[in-house]
Amino acid sequence: MKAEIISTGTELLLGETLNTSAHFLTGKLSSLGIEVDYHTTVGDNPERLEQVIRQAIGRTDLIITTGGLGPTVDDLTKELVAKVLKLEMELDPSCLEQINQFFGRRKAPMPMNNEKQAYFPKGSKILPNPIGTAPGAIIEINGKTVIILPGPPFEMNPMFDNYVWPELQQTIEPTDERMYERVLKVFGMGESAIEEVLADLMSFPNLSMALLAKRAEMHIRMVSRSSYSKSEEAEDVLNQAEKEIRRRLGNKVFGRDQESMVGIVGQLLKNKQFTIATAESCTGGLLGAALTQEPGSSEFYLGGVVSYSNSLKQGLLGVSEKSLLEYGAVSEEVAKEMAKGIRSTAGTDLAISTTGIAGPDGGSEQKPVGLVCIGLATPEGVQAEKIQLYGERESVRQLTVQAALNRVRLHMLNIERRLQFGDG
Repeated sequence: MKAEIISTGTELLLGETLNTSAHFLTGKLSSLGIEVDYHTTVGDNPERLEQVIRQAIGRTDLIITTGGLGPTVDDLTKELVAKVLKLEMELDPSCLEQINQFFGRRKAPMPMNNEKQAYFPKGSKILPNPIGTAPGAIIEINGKTVIILPGPPFEMNPMFDNYVWPELQQTIEPTDERMYERVLKVFGMGESAIEEVLADLMSFPNLSMALLAKRAEMHIRMVSRSSYSKSEEAEDVLNQAEKEIRRRLGNKVFGRDQESMVGIVGQLLKNKQFTIATAESCTGGLLGAALTQEPGSSEFYLGGVVSYSNSLKQGLLGVSEKSLLEYGAVSEEVAKEMAKGIRSTAGTDLAISTTGIAGPDGGSEQKPVGLVCIGLATPEGVQAEKIQLYGERESVRQLTVQAALNRVRLHMLNIERRLQFGDG
């Protein structure tokens, strides 16, 4: 089955809104073995949208539209699909009642123009939208399937998962080929270095591998294909490849698929019932923000200090004037004292500190832009490491956060290893 995704909305063409829906849908369809041949983005122009719909229906088996289901006069996706398919528009009373109830829950009368959202091409299978006022629809006619979805991702994504995905799964035959995907996440190695280590795996039977550079990490995307009835064959290929990659890259591999560095660090801390505090300079609170984005972070994160100035480093964290004068704020010595100071103040098991030159100004020959020092205070003592990062200011800051989290991850893994082998 071939598919085309049509995204409507002038805001997408103007770059005001990122088209995350096309990315989401392509991934979902690909995992079902449905190939997406075209992404088409069109503004809120009825003539051009009609042309795009006609073109898609003429060349594709499955068409998914997003957007254009609102109550205003320029929301015409359903109407134009009906025109192209030569179907009448009909009022769906149950949809109208649901829209009325939506406004009723907000103690507001339903505007008359919202009634438009309860009309659909004749023969549509309606897809409920409990989050908003724009239901979706599935239309099957003349061997073609048109799926109409709302534009906002917080409405579109659950509608697809809850109603469209089960419908598409029913169309899959046991002999149909499906794509099975796995992503390994790496920190501390660049694309060329990873490729050099894994070069021979690129020709692994029934395995395609791609390296994807993200701002603060690398992803190794592996794909294997098999029929639905023989899915274990693809899973075996992915398992073997993952095992070999982990053997070669070691603890540079920090996660898989939806796992994140901060999520893994949080889980490691919770498993050991450890607490942590932060002392930040160049990251300006990003490290604390990353830790608190995890549900249940109050179990392990007690708080932190953002000490941009030397005076606050001295007053709040106990960094000595001697260290600041002799080594400078961006130094391993100051990073150690920052971590030690916040750990003492917060009374935590661990403390992590960051200090560096994020740029674009402030660098020197001895301390160039991108130089970062990370301190880690533990019950066993205080360590610090100096790393040189590259990129624009925000990249340096994000990489520093990831490096700090990775330092905590490695420390926690080392504790687990010592306990496992009885040497600590």
